[in-house]
Amino acid sequence: RSGEAGSDDSLIAIACSLPLMSSSVGAALDGIQSRVSKVFNAPFKSLRKSGSRDARIGLGGQAAADAAADEGVLGNGGDISVCGSDFEELGPQDNILRRCDSRMIAMTSFELSRQFPDKEINPRLVFDNPTIESLSAAIERLPSTTVLLAGEEVVEEDDRAVPPRVVRPFTQLLNAADAAGGRGGGGGGGGAGAEKLDEAARTERAFVERIKAARRGGVYAAGDSSDRLWRLTDGMECVMLPGACARIGVEGGEDPDALLCETPSHDVELSSFLMDIEPVSVGAYARFLNMASPSPTQEMLLDWCLLVASDERCCHSPLMRTPDGTWQAKAGVPLSWPMILVSWYGANAYSLWAHGRDWRTYRGAAHSFLPTEAQWEYAARGASKARFPWGDAEARKGLLNVCWDTAAYEGVSHVDMPLTALPLECVNVELARSPFGLRHMAGNVWQWCRDSYNGNFYCEAAASRPDACNYEEMPMKSERGGSWVGPPALARSSSRRGRCPEAKALAQPAVDL
Repeated sequence: RSGEAGSDDSLIAIACSLPLMSSSVGAALDGIQSRVSKVFNAPFKSLRKSGSRDARIGLGGQAAADAAADEGVLGNGGDISVCGSDFEELGPQDNILRRCDSRMIAMTSFELSRQFPDKEINPRLVFDNPTIESLSAAIERLPSTTVLLAGEEVVEEDDRAVPPRVVRPFTQLLNAADAAGGRGGGGGGGGAGAEKLDEAARTERAFVERIKAARRGGVYAAGDSSDRLWRLTDGMECVMLPGACARIGVEGGEDPDALLCETPSHDVELSSFLMDIEPVSVGAYARFLNMASPSPTQEMLLDWCLLVASDERCCHSPLMRTPDGTWQAKAGVPLSWPMILVSWYGANAYSLWAHGRDWRTYRGAAHSFLPTEAQWEYAARGASKARFPWGDAEARKGLLNVCWDTAAYEGVSHVDMPLTALPLECVNVELARSPFGLRHMAGNVWQWCRDSYNGNFYCEAAASRPDACNYEEMPMKSERGGSWVGPPALARSSSRRGRCPEAKALAQPAVDL
């Protein structure tokens, strides 16, 4: 992460050597500002003393830092560098974000926690108050927390209120024989080896027989209620969402975590549409690869989910191909895990195949069955302006799967974590449930949307048109929902970001009609 070896190590040594402040409550603002200034300026003093005038902490230059600060891009890690001119100390009103990268911010926030043990401080506080003056005032306003004596314990209120864990029946089909005529995009050929998928994890036979009997040549069969349908190609339960005038985005000042790309708030008239009740699973995606006909080429697989041998993320790819060409989950990987490391192209190909369309047109969005950003946001929180699928209550354990302790990953590469140790939740676990009963509409894995990503799209007239979607060809596609590796703020229903369509992140396809 460092442009010059030793710069981050110096910062660690300095941070650890700073004296702890006593746990007095209500310290004067000028005293707080003095301590905050010391925390942030100690690294610059060290760099000046060492003569490292061109040292960098991060990967980008000052232009990247300015652009990121102007757009409100927070916490991307290594995207903002230390100013490389004279390492002048930060003044009370200097923008911290223009001088420090994300890792440096996180490290100094840990030191601030040691300086102010009676205050609850996290890196987000620094991003929201990016000057020493404003940060000091924010720390002064923070309520005091209980300081425990040796041997004392406290039970967190959130821990007492964790909702019971609910696991729903897993209905996604994992075997090529489970749905007669289920081949999409041309039919015929392929899929024979799919029967070698783990028999113990196959869908209950009663459900398989039910959808076989219900099949009438279409894609869907009736479910248990008027708004539920079963997709016959892959066994996915889908929910019919009623048409509505949905409020999309947020107004400035409504949500302290909102970024500029989430504004302005606007109404969108949406027609009724179907949405998958849960993310597409590892087992279902393997079944798609085995059943797609003609068999996908190596070039297509590299577009979708296959990584080159030199990619360090290969250790986290959940699928493997046997010597006879059959795709299956790696040993120890639950077939009900959400599919991860799949690109927008791979998500779109699955959506086309699942609807019986030609999946070989996966590179275009004109006939995609991925949800639009407006559809996804409405599906996540309904027509309201709620921050999360469950409402405006703060995110807490038991409601969604996100990273609750960013310090746990300090200095640790995610690729060092074994595949089976990834903290993923199975798709049929009832988490982040939306008002429509959809699961995992916040956290766990990022979800691709149909739109091209444009940070200024909400400012355009096209964003307020009926069934709005950004069809303009642009370098990035939109993602929603956050993931297990990010903070709760990224899992808010209005939060949005863009990635290159070939990027294989820890995300999965979500399909709509």
